[in-house]
This record gives sequence, structure tokens and C-alpha cells, in this order.
Amino acid sequence: MRRRSPHESHHRPRPNTRRTGNPFNEHAGSIPAASIWLPLLSQRLGIKTKRQQEVLLLGCLVLLLAIWFLTPLSDYVATLVLWTVPIDSDVELGKEALVSLEQQYPPVVDRWGVKRIGMELVKSSSHSTNNDQSPILFDNIKQYTWNFGVVHAPPQMVNAFALPGGIVRVTDTLLNNLHLSDGELAALIGHEMGHVLHRHTQKRAVKNRLLATIWEAFVYEDHDGYDESFGEAVAEGLWKSASYLGELAFSRADEYEADGTAWDLLSSTYNYSFGRSGMRQYHPGSVRKLLRKLWEYQGGSGSTSWESTHPGTKDRIDALEKKWKALSLAEKRGFV
Repeated sequence: MRRRSPHESHHRPRPNTRRTGNPFNEHAGSIPAASIWLPLLSQRLGIKTKRQQEVLLLGCLVLLLAIWFLTPLSDYVATLVLWTVPIDSDVELGKEALVSLEQQYPPVVDRWGVKRIGMELVKSSSHSTNNDQSPILFDNIKQYTWNFGVVHAPPQMVNAFALPGGIVRVTDTLLNNLHLSDGELAALIGHEMGHVLHRHTQKRAVKNRLLATIWEAFVYEDHDGYDESFGEAVAEGLWKSASYLGELAFSRADEYEADGTAWDLLSSTYNYSFGRSGMRQYHPGSVRKLLRKLWEYQGGSGSTSWESTHPGTKDRIDALEKKWKALSLAEKRGFV
């Protein structure tokens, strides 16, 4: 994905053979796409009056929104789109988002070991010999430019941020209030690394942009003076959203995935070769302990800034307890 230079004209000539962002544009020019399919559908259904056509259009939009928000379709579509976006672009997007984040939450000296523990997790997972632990994610981990740190935040901002490309930031408010052990801090960092590796932030942004794109397919309006390909529209949408990527809330499904990755990242520190070389070991059960501490801190109400961007804490604790109980005795002994 290439970011358009600010000096590059938005009105540069395009070959006539290029596909446009509107699939109906070849036949309709600047005519709204709805005027193409709506009469055809109305004719099929025996609808004749304009009022009935408007009701039909509204019904189609409601159905589309229901499918988008109430089914996994949007996640599947966002994942497919992101397959076409290289990780290199994630790194650049993360740098752009970090500038905006640190304007709001300035960096402070890391006296808690966030960077040290983060890089230990990167190192242990990069050399893990256990192929059962998120093999695809671990294969990609070296492609990211990992950058761990602490930012200053208001008293109520008990939170952590995962930005595209490998940037993880933890607020000093969280660290000062929760008094995490090294294992719990590793669990927190591993969780945010999970968001990065699963590209959850980009998925949220892509889903938001795709919904706008679907709407524009109905009412077709060109905002920048020339027709864009679908890929260019998505890329431009991601860059436009860079300033608020750190504020995007994750879904419960995202949270379960990030918890699972944190579990695997901490488990990778028990690799035999690293144990012999003095690498610190972080028990995967620390993920559950971290969530319990967060849940107790917020009084079991789910009303803190953490819960606003990382929902479902109580349910996730239960899921991790079940995951631990499902391990065999031999597997549990491996973490002693």
C-alpha cells in the first residue's frame, strides 16, 4: 500500500481501462448506483410507485446493516482486505498513529521494565521450538518493528495501547495503581502484542471504512475529484484514521484472541533452551491473574477506561480458568 504524497495531485489523469471504485460506474457514469438496480428489483417484485421503491431501498439498507453488525461477515471481509496490505505499511501507519497518541499522552521514563519484558517476549517467541503455539503469528513476529514504552495519562486512564506495526504503550496510571508483578506485566504486554499480531486495530478501521464504502455504493458521490480503486480507498481510509487508532475499542472476539496470544507468548518463555540460557520465565496463568486484578480494581463494574476499549473482562477470566483446567497434569507440570 502506498501513501499518496501531499504534493501529488488528486486530479492526475487515469487510464480509461482502469476499474473505478464504483462497480456501476462503467454503465452509469455519475448516476447513483441505486438508480441502476432499484428499478430492476422493483420490476421483479412488482413494485410500481416511488413510495414503494423508497420503502424497498430502506428495507435493503436495514438488512445490509443487520448483516454487517450482527454476523461475522464484517470480520471476514476486513480480514480478506488486510491480506492485501503488507506488514511494512502497518509499521508506517503505527508511526503516524504514535505521533498523535504521544501528543495526548506524553512518553515518560520506563521504570517498570515494560521495554525489557516486551523484548524478552519477542525474543522467546521468535526462537520458540513449540510449533503448537500460534505458529503463524510467531513466524510473523520478526517482521514487526517492536517498540515498547510508558506514557503519562490522567488518573482515570488505566489502560494500554496497541498500535499497528509493533508499538505498545502502557499508561503510568495503570502501572502506579495496579502494582503488577513481572508476570502480570508480561501478560499485559503479551495481550497488547496479540492485538498487534492479529491486526485488530486495522480491522476496526477497515470495517468502519468498508461500511462507508458500502453506503457510497448506494448514493455514489466522489469526494476527491477522481475515481479510486477499492484498494486505494481502503489505504486512504486507514491513513485518515491514524490519528484515532489508539482510541478504537476492540470487540470481545478480539479480546479472546489477544488473551490466547498472551497465553502462548508467556508459554514460549518456558522453552527448554531459553530456560538454560537464563531467560526469564513467565507463567501463562499470569494472564488470568492480570484480568482478575483489573476486574477487582474496577470494583467488578466494568466501568473503567480499560473496559471501554477491552470489553468482557469477567467472561475472559472464566475462559482462561477453563483453559487451565483443560490442560493435562503433565502440561501443568511443564510450567513449574
